[in-house]
Amino acid sequence: MEKIVYKAHNSPNQHMPDVFILAEPGMAQKYRAQKTAKNDDSQQTIALVDVVQSYDIFQTTTGKGFEGKAVRPAKADLHSLFQTEDNNVIVEKIILEGEIQGAHVQ
Repeated sequence: MEKIVYKAHNSPNQHMPDVFILAEPGMAQKYRAQKTAKNDDSQQTIALVDVVQSYDIFQTTTGKGFEGKAVRPAKADLHSLFQTEDNNVIVEKIILEGEIQGAHVQ
């Protein structure tokens, strides 16, 4: 599995933790390539459900990288970070803008 980490854009007076999802190996890169080809949604051949292992979003207890235990962030934190609570929108944003980190098993 691959871990895709979305680094929070923090301001000096606000600290949001990094969040991550787990994806099938190689699928996030293929999904990104498909999206950057600027096809309309009817031409998408790779569905979001085929990219992720689940729609679960995680953060570590330390809020950084692999350090600490993986936990689910509060809905309020996700809303502050992504301006939505829609997991589909959040997961897609993490895939498109997050850092793909190689195979990692916790």
